[in-house]
Amino acid sequence: MELNHDSIFAPEVPTEIHGVKVMRQTSDAKLAELGVTSWQLWESMPRKFPWKFKKTETMYFVEGKLKVKVEDHHKEGEALEFVAGDLVVFPQDMNVFVDVIEDVKKRYYRESEIEESELP
Repeated sequence: MELNHDSIFAPEVPTEIHGVKVMRQTSDAKLAELGVTSWQLWESMPRKFPWKFKKTETMYFVEGKLKVKVEDHHKEGEALEFVAGDLVVFPQDMNVFVDVIEDVKKRYYRESEIEESELP
């Protein structure tokens, strides 16, 4: 299934911050429509690392909390915080710094999957 990133949030209007689209407390109907339960699962314990999105990535946070600082928007207080229930789309070629605050479990979908060995 290929996601249409322009209409993924329809009819809801996501918040867009530094090019990242966010919908808080996503409905079960929207999750079912997107097929989120079939997306790959990623889990992490608290840690920090840089990351570049080689492809547009859509993610749904199942558990936990993390903060992301977008390159060129990394002033103090400009970190984006994501928690369980958030649906987020990061655009291709975006560079970020990830700070996993609490153990995280997320489902994710990329336009074209990268090799498992490239995951942090």
